[in-house]
Amino acid sequence: MSPQPCSIRLTSRMSLLALLAALSAVTWSTPAHARTPGGIIGVGYSGQQGPPPWVEAACRYTAVYEPCHCEPPAHSPFDKTMGCSNTSEAWAKLDAQNSCTRICTNAANNAPGNGGTVARPGGSTQGEVLFRGAGTVRRRQSGGYVGFVPYSEAPLGYGLEVEWVASALVDATTVPWVFLEDMGPAIQWDDPKGTAAFVQAYSSERGVPQPIGTCRHALQVSCPLMDVKLGDRLQVCSGESEEDAKRIAQRSCAPLRYEALSRSWSPWALYGAHSEVPHRAPSATLVAVGPRQFLGYLPSSLEVVGLHEDWARLAEALLERTDGTTVWLAGPAEFYAPKGE
Repeated sequence: MSPQPCSIRLTSRMSLLALLAALSAVTWSTPAHARTPGGIIGVGYSGQQGPPPWVEAACRYTAVYEPCHCEPPAHSPFDKTMGCSNTSEAWAKLDAQNSCTRICTNAANNAPGNGGTVARPGGSTQGEVLFRGAGTVRRRQSGGYVGFVPYSEAPLGYGLEVEWVASALVDATTVPWVFLEDMGPAIQWDDPKGTAAFVQAYSSERGVPQPIGTCRHALQVSCPLMDVKLGDRLQVCSGESEEDAKRIAQRSCAPLRYEALSRSWSPWALYGAHSEVPHRAPSATLVAVGPRQFLGYLPSSLEVVGLHEDWARLAEALLERTDGTTVWLAGPAEFYAPKGE
């Protein structure tokens, strides 16, 4: 983005594409590095209603992927996805299919469940604690466990041991954490290496939960999770060290709350830069709460970005702050339409 001021004259008939191009010349904040402005990559929609007309009009090339049916346990209100590109029809086709995969994966990850128990099968991790893009392990009614990898419409596979399935998910996603869903209050976990770690959300009114497996170093910290019905505290366990447990406790509240909030957003579009590798999780979410009223949510922060009236500028700001490639767009699609459309 250029730091030079720019005079922009807009009309009510100006296309979204031209609007985004103009906005790319306006400074939102001082960027850490130059980056190519993004755009809408793909949208999900019901075939009976069709894609938002203003989105279709803003895309030079479009392609439809159908049917977009999500494998259980995912459920999506969309049965088609449209790829959007101003570069080529080939990119539009690729993004149409990738958008279907991402929407289905988001729906699978947000299936009913507690969403408040996360495990790290391996040793300590450096940097931020982020659960974005992590896999999910669920108990099978017939016995054993099944693992789901983000951005894949089918389960990774089955196993009789939760530790084995969790480790396989980590290898497949390169994210060191996995969500443990539908396993009840007492999860048995064999940790022969003594390096596993766990994050458990709970309500202080119900008391501290039973630690998962062998928990050599445990501590409890407050975390504002009541609005997402996960509780108000976290229990963090580490088999590795007390320092590891403290670091996780300090950095896991925000991403856990972000993942819990995302279960109610039902995103319908992706904004950002094209990529041939669809496995990198969207780095943030932009939610429309009213006409020209948008909020931004970051996985690493409890603070909400906004309220802002220009969603394209807010989306670019979220990409800058996260150094991401894409963000989700959620909330009514009509709220995103240019003024006068």
